[in-house]
Amino acid sequence: MVSKYLLILVILMAAIFIWRSNRKLAVKERKAAEQRTKVIDMQPCRWCAVQIPTVEAVQGKHGSYCSAAHLHKAEP
Repeated sequence: MVSKYLLILVILMAAIFIWRSNRKLAVKERKAAEQRTKVIDMQPCRWCAVQIPTVEAVQGKHGSYCSAAHLHKAEP
């Protein structure tokens, strides 16, 4: 009689363990997918053609540059 309840308890604990581990795996996969979908807009420097993020680019009259030095070289 006791062994029947013990078996049910073991099966229940195993089911809970499997359910929780699958849930943690799903959360990790979702976070990884969210990070992969983040896209950064890039553009080339007009002086050296190095790709730089748009938010870090130095804007000039004729385009974007990777640094202020290249802006001054291209647009004196």
